[in-house]
Amino acid sequence: MTKIIKVLLLVVEALLLIWCISGYAIYRVLNIGNLTGMALFSLLILITIFFGQFKKFVKRMWSKKAGKPFLSLMAALLIIGLSLAGIETVCIVSACHNTLQGNETLVVLGSQVKRSGPSAMTRYRLNAAIEVLNRYPDMICVLSGGQGADEPWSEAQGMSDYLIDRGISKDRLYLEDKSTNTRENLSFSKKVIMDNDLNEHMAIVSNDFHVYRAGRIAKRLGIEANLVPAKSIFALLPAFYIRELYAIFADWFLYS
Repeated sequence: MTKIIKVLLLVVEALLLIWCISGYAIYRVLNIGNLTGMALFSLLILITIFFGQFKKFVKRMWSKKAGKPFLSLMAALLIIGLSLAGIETVCIVSACHNTLQGNETLVVLGSQVKRSGPSAMTRYRLNAAIEVLNRYPDMICVLSGGQGADEPWSEAQGMSDYLIDRGISKDRLYLEDKSTNTRENLSFSKKVIMDNDLNEHMAIVSNDFHVYRAGRIAKRLGIEANLVPAKSIFALLPAFYIRELYAIFADWFLYS
């Protein structure tokens, strides 16, 4: 490996590592997503710095009886992992186009709320909802999300307060405040819609990385739904995008 290539690789890997760390440094978000990213790019930095020693280690391993199958297995797992991540990314990107028709019942999937208001990611969902509700003044909205252990009130209530403060009429808002995950968000929102004789065709609002899996869950629940992807915060993308890759894989494994 030439010095120029080594320096370029280290710069790219360091920037990606900083990106993964920034979600925690700025927003105090730490989950399996950015932890995976931190571990991966830290490992790549070490391999790049000590590439000569790493290359020798691989050669020694390959020369041993148990080394060849072990390294072959590691290489196969790496290829499979990268291929899956690539396929999942294509699915996520493909789902990130607004398929709204305008006559649906808008359903905003819950995300964290704090005493100071909805979290940054939640605000992106709510701002996307405001844009839709202003465009279609007759559209009704269901806000879905229960109260987590670290939340002062239900996500539905926190989202409702945010929308009302920004000019959305309370009469257009229905609250579903019992759900704890995406499946319950959609299932319980469906019940709210049916109980109030609303249009059962949903328009699901969530962040861009999440709408693909939300659409799959809706389909399994027999819900006819269009998708409204909201933007995501750049610093938080590694945390939520990588975590979503795990979630999509689990969803494929359990339901495909």
